[in-house]
Amino acid sequence: MAIKKLVYGTNTVVLALVILGIVLAVNFLSKRFFNRLDLTENKMYTISKSTKTKLKELDDVVRIEAYFSKSPVQVSRIREEVKDMLDEYDAYGSGNLKIDFLPIGDDEDFKQKLRFMGIPEVQVNVREKDKIEVANVYMGIAIFYEDKKEVIPVIQNTSSLEYDLTSAIIKLTNTETSTIGFLSGHDEFDINAQNSAQFRQELAKQYEIQKVEIKDGAPIDEKISTLVVAGPKSIIGEREKYEIDQFIMRGGKAVFLIDPINMPPGTIQANPLSTGLNDLLSHHGVELGNNLVADYASHDNLTYSQGGFMTVTRPYPYFPKVLKEYKFLTGETSEGLAADHIITGKLDSLTLPWTSSLKIRISADNQQVKADILAQTSKGASTVQSPYDLNPGGQQFRPPSSSRNSFIVAAILSGEFKSFYNGKDIPPVVDDAIADEESDDSSRETKSESEPTKIVVVGTSQILNQVSPAGMAFFQNTLDYLALGGQLIGIRSQKLSDRSFQTEPGGATRLLIKLICIGLVPTLVAIIGVMRFLLKRRARQMIESFGRV
Repeated sequence: MAIKKLVYGTNTVVLALVILGIVLAVNFLSKRFFNRLDLTENKMYTISKSTKTKLKELDDVVRIEAYFSKSPVQVSRIREEVKDMLDEYDAYGSGNLKIDFLPIGDDEDFKQKLRFMGIPEVQVNVREKDKIEVANVYMGIAIFYEDKKEVIPVIQNTSSLEYDLTSAIIKLTNTETSTIGFLSGHDEFDINAQNSAQFRQELAKQYEIQKVEIKDGAPIDEKISTLVVAGPKSIIGEREKYEIDQFIMRGGKAVFLIDPINMPPGTIQANPLSTGLNDLLSHHGVELGNNLVADYASHDNLTYSQGGFMTVTRPYPYFPKVLKEYKFLTGETSEGLAADHIITGKLDSLTLPWTSSLKIRISADNQQVKADILAQTSKGASTVQSPYDLNPGGQQFRPPSSSRNSFIVAAILSGEFKSFYNGKDIPPVVDDAIADEESDDSSRETKSESEPTKIVVVGTSQILNQVSPAGMAFFQNTLDYLALGGQLIGIRSQKLSDRSFQTEPGGATRLLIKLICIGLVPTLVAIIGVMRFLLKRRARQMIESFGRV
């Protein structure tokens, strides 16, 4: 009997140890090799391929410290979501990612240290016992690499956390920070303006930002990797174009966002706008259309004030809405956003307000340049020439369907470009004050052919002024692709999705939809009522019949 008890006890202990070992092994392996079931269409709760690649490339230790208060409930919920994401980061970190959650207690020295780091104490409303109280909490993260540090001061939700974390890791581990130059001096989009603060803050997470003046005839600063020419409102002179051309020749990337019209702020009066850039861009491969594009099949709405007190929203064909794919009632489909290009591949839609059309013009002696279409309108679009009637409440001319077509509105050129000024004299500096100063161009030599580089051309700069998530993502994707090779694009675009109708129904279809919406529910109610009446009558008849038996 004693032997049986001993054997039974031994077996129980062994079984318990085996189960404990299995649990520990599963727990260890699940931290290193795991999968997560994410049923969202855009995989919103799964870190992107870009992040996984960057984490696997880490060659030294990156340390992440998370500082979260333990309560109240809304903070603990965000804390758990952050922990889930950081666990996934840890799994792909190849041992070079160290993650710590540091408790926030009553240590005032520690709290002061957090404040010096840039992580503030924030207030949240807490509902307890039928009353609202204010709690002071911490909800921040710091990322350390060597002697450098990046901080995410407050995490109110995790929708952009992956982008913030990965961009911070890239910024810390990259040996050089790319500099983006914004051309100024021609009333362009001002990245330093107060209403551009949000845009500037997003770009500053990854880049140095610098305004570029080229009226003095000096070459563009060599530390600038990408030049943005966004919405100039006056002529760009020959010497300035020469400096832009030579910037491209030395391998600099360029983004041209060129408006076809000049529209004074607060008005819808527009005049044709000439910037002097068309000959330069045509030479390199893209011709700007002297027109406005109106898309009658796929467009966004314009919201404006009427009478000073009433807000009106109307469909507005001058806001072409470029979709990933256009689907027409005939069953025909056509591509809008280039699905196979990293800049636009994960965008669902892109609205380009007041844009011109573009034409690809690759000359015979420029065959080392490749052109790719990034965005084109639906086949229900047409171009409009000056004078422009932009009044959303006016009777806008709708051309017959036979004259409508699809138009290119954004394109990218890649390859080795030939200089527009090859074989020409260096244009003189026009500004008299500068020209009178001692300057000598005799030592300068025009570079005739570029290193491999890229140029992006878009028919409007209004994506920077009419701020929308898709427009901001498109512009940032463009900069990331040119400056970083697209490391962050997959993260940013993963969260964007457009759920609006892709095509505007025709008159007969619209009427049918209205009739269904108006008549279907009452009809169903009536049918259910009749069925219940018939069933009750049938039941009553059966009861009466059985009652007589």
